[in-house]
Amino acid sequence: TDEIDTTYNKGVQAIKDRNYELAANLLAPYADYNTAIAYVALDKNISAQAVLTSLEPNAEVNYLLAIVYSRLGYDEKAVQCYLDSCKEDHNKVFRGNRDPEISVLIRRYNLNQQPEDEDLY
Repeated sequence: TDEIDTTYNKGVQAIKDRNYELAANLLAPYADYNTAIAYVALDKNISAQAVLTSLEPNAEVNYLLAIVYSRLGYDEKAVQCYLDSCKEDHNKVFRGNRDPEISVLIRRYNLNQQPEDEDLY
């Protein structure tokens, strides 16, 4: 359709404005990546997990799932999602050091460690 979805656009704008409660309410029917972002920002991790696991896996989805799983205490799943996201997008290695949920995993499980002449993956 060529019709602009104003509700969805308002939800995305609410994320940009950091009004995550409004964003979650507007985006809930869409159950997409932006919906998950709003849920994560609100610490609604079970809701975020439900949305993210229904999406096609990619670097962004896996990275956000790693954060959610870490918050929920599922370290093994969090580590696997983080590593999968890094395989698809090497920039996630650097981002992981800045996110508290991921940096804890990196230190705890010695992730991102590699010999000098080998690739991370």
